[in-house]
Amino acid sequence: MAQNLIVNSDYNIDVGANEVNITATEVNVIGNFVVTGTTTTVDTADLAVTDNNIVLNQGESGAGVTLGSAGITVDRGSVDDAILTWDETTDKWKFLVGASTANLEANVSMASLDLGGTTITDIVTEAETIGANDNDTSIPTTAAVKDYADAIATSAAAGGAQYDVQYNTGAGLGGNSNFTVNYTTNVVSILGELNVDNININGNDIISSNVGGNITLTPNGVGNIILAKTTGVSVQLDFTDQGSDPSATASVNKIYSKTPSGGGTGLYFVNNTTTGEFISKSKSIAYSLVFGG
Repeated sequence: MAQNLIVNSDYNIDVGANEVNITATEVNVIGNFVVTGTTTTVDTADLAVTDNNIVLNQGESGAGVTLGSAGITVDRGSVDDAILTWDETTDKWKFLVGASTANLEANVSMASLDLGGTTITDIVTEAETIGANDNDTSIPTTAAVKDYADAIATSAAAGGAQYDVQYNTGAGLGGNSNFTVNYTTNVVSILGELNVDNININGNDIISSNVGGNITLTPNGVGNIILAKTTGVSVQLDFTDQGSDPSATASVNKIYSKTPSGGGTGLYFVNNTTTGEFISKSKSIAYSLVFGG
């Protein structure tokens, strides 16, 4: 038979430093259950909570978690605890094992994963092809990225020996239109200046940026330096007048221009034995008439 205790006001049990033990198959509390103290321990094999939202750090009056963090800790005995915590300093959730960051494992067969507004629906593994999953909702594993890069590097569309750079002829070279590669005509076009070491190529000018440096054209073997022309276009070689005669250099013949003198050409030469002016045809005829020849 049930026994009831009915009181008309607060009912207090005060046993001081002693304990209050209740032994029963089931204890039912009808109404709100408030526990005030330092520690609440639930020693049970299974804990079932009907509430669909568990509140931690309830009663916070400050801006954020005053104690710096709030979360759930899993007691792992003799090894470091596993912790899911909100870090107020960084405004981030952290998964920890002790003080170290813990791994987060997600089921690869998941329907989707929302990361900052981007929904991930697939993880491309090395057994798959990145190209077949080329979209904004798939993320590749490092093995899949390596397989893809290796395939591109060894494909017929790309090439080049060691230390060479060769662009894929199957696609255009992106970037500024001032630098283009036409793989059909094998023409590299550069609009503007090209600087290679001390040589500057700008429009129709080839300039040495190295003060006092030479510009050397060296044919291979018995090859020649040829000034070619197209039909209807004359070829001329201009010499800018020098302010002074250049110094002689052993085993070198230097040709230069300055104010015409007795030879009438203004074209001079100097080598390690002599110097002089080339003689024009008219001057040569005049000299032969005067001096005989």
